[in-house]
Amino acid sequence: KLDDWDRAALIAAITDDTFERGEQVAGHHHAQRAANAERKRLEDLPQEVLADRAYELIEKNNLCDNGGFGYWVDRGGYHKVWLD
Repeated sequence: KLDDWDRAALIAAITDDTFERGEQVAGHHHAQRAANAERKRLEDLPQEVLADRAYELIEKNNLCDNGGFGYWVDRGGYHKVWLD
């Protein structure tokens, strides 16, 4: 399903996870700087690499909606992959 996402959605999901992780540790300002740096690093990566990175976050965060059909890419649950 992640292969069907466009680049902007994948980059947003990955950078939001970076922000959420950083905010827990270092606060809003540092989290925003980390997310901006991550976005810049991701801009030139191929679609397949972005999808793989998003999948790695799903595995690492290990979070989903009740019932297990909406898997969270970011730890806040704003970006989800819905399985049929």
